[in-house]
Amino acid sequence: MRVGYPTVFAAVLLASCGYVGPVQPPTLDMPQHVSDLRAAEFGEKIIAEFTIPPLTTEGLPLKSVESVEVAAGVAPNPWNIFAWAASAKKYDVPAAGPGPLTSQIPIANWIGKDIVLAARATGPKGKVSDWSNLVLLTVRAALSKPAGLKAENVRDGIEVHWSGAPGEQFHIYRASGAETPSLVASTDKPQYLDTNADFGGEYRYFVDGYVDEKQFSEMSESAPVMRADIFAPSAPAGLAVEMGSGAIGLSWERSTDPRFQGYNVYRSVDGGSFEKAAAVIAAPSYSDRAIQSGKKYRYEISAVGVNGLESAHSAPSAEITAQ
Repeated sequence: MRVGYPTVFAAVLLASCGYVGPVQPPTLDMPQHVSDLRAAEFGEKIIAEFTIPPLTTEGLPLKSVESVEVAAGVAPNPWNIFAWAASAKKYDVPAAGPGPLTSQIPIANWIGKDIVLAARATGPKGKVSDWSNLVLLTVRAALSKPAGLKAENVRDGIEVHWSGAPGEQFHIYRASGAETPSLVASTDKPQYLDTNADFGGEYRYFVDGYVDEKQFSEMSESAPVMRADIFAPSAPAGLAVEMGSGAIGLSWERSTDPRFQGYNVYRSVDGGSFEKAAAVIAAPSYSDRAIQSGKKYRYEISAVGVNGLESAHSAPSAEITAQ
């Protein structure tokens, strides 16, 4: 049987196209609203940070954005978001797609005012997201950046000091090598002793001032320093001597230096110069048996560190005559 042209055409069309479902409306590509906006003063600027979500309001991937803006303005009374948005100043934020963003807003026009900040994004088809969560910020005169920062290698660690305004509080940050500075301490005084710096380490310190979690100064200039092992232990104290059976006994206070290694004992005979009688002994005591009856003896003690450096000598002992 011969098959007609219309019948063949219909069969080919059905085979090539398959089932034809209902027509779908075009996607809006409207970005989901920002939900993590946060803002604080840093010196002469308000820093606003937030994240453009990766999905549209339809749950589809957001591939790009046309624009992003942060708005700042005084809240109307009574509150009305449309009235606020109409009068708020808009700040464009360069962005090509979803992800974390930062905006810097000068405080000059806002000092002494309570302002509301919000962010929003416009999708690739011109659809604008809802405003983000709102942030209320009381804008105050800028805090001065800490100045004159210095870091010094001292016996007990790294001593950092700077100049700052009375009543101001401070954060201290430390970095080693090329690493990002991390917070190591907070203080209400313009100095800090870092006892956790390792010998041989090269460090950079930074300081900023703050009033609360909403106002900070700019970060200070860096202060570089090396933690060098150049310190001897403290001189021993409490030296006492007594005559024993065929020996002069010495005792003194034990060293509490964490890098202590041992003690050196020095002896003077009949008013002569002090000479080393024992080297790097561990215990805070010594028995001198190399003595001669009738001679007069005095002693001094020093401490030696694991770096080999020797402390100053202790105060000389009382003179004692060997029996």
